[in-house]
Amino acid sequence: MDDIRRALPEDLDQVGESKRRIPEMAIGLVLVIGGALGAMLMYRSGTESRTVVASSHSLQRGHVIAPADLVATEVPGDAARFFVAGTDAQSLVGQTLAIDVGSRVPLSSAMVSANNPLLATEALTSAAVAVGNFPIEIAPGDHVRVVLAPELLMNTATSPRLFESVVTVWSVRLPENFSDHAVITLRGSLDLATAVAGAGRIHIVLVGQDQAATDANDRGAP
Repeated sequence: MDDIRRALPEDLDQVGESKRRIPEMAIGLVLVIGGALGAMLMYRSGTESRTVVASSHSLQRGHVIAPADLVATEVPGDAARFFVAGTDAQSLVGQTLAIDVGSRVPLSSAMVSANNPLLATEALTSAAVAVGNFPIEIAPGDHVRVVLAPELLMNTATSPRLFESVVTVWSVRLPENFSDHAVITLRGSLDLATAVAGAGRIHIVLVGQDQAATDANDRGAP
């Protein structure tokens, strides 16, 4: 009997210790499960797809985007912030592509440029420019200089002259149906229209952004 009494306190201590361990184990299990669930949610938020705008077919630099050029596509959620969201597709219509893009390529705002409205002192002047008289890489938004030359068949001593200011390419229509002339529309002053109308031949020279800025400063542009 004495042996039984001496064993009871020790047994009770063991029971009490086991009871204390159960809540600790439960708390640890909850923390492990919570951490696993959190990791799963973070992984899912990063890999969940989002709808963005992509090209419906291959498009060339200088192309003015139309609704038919756009389709919706899915990208991983963590990459969607780099592209135009599907709900903002309309913002790309009327913009000009700054680079060539392939079919089904997600589009970003950095890939396009806008044609700003004409100022009161500006006009659009179109000219038929022979193939070979302009860089084949020319595209809307490029800064160019215009060389005005007389007709080759004219018996005149008039030398080609450079139009006094840098102008901007508005649009380019490359030759079609065996034509050897492209129609290039330029954004500039009314003086450009007069100069082009009086020239026999037009040559287009592509220049850099820095020259365009220098020209604007020389003319006192804001």
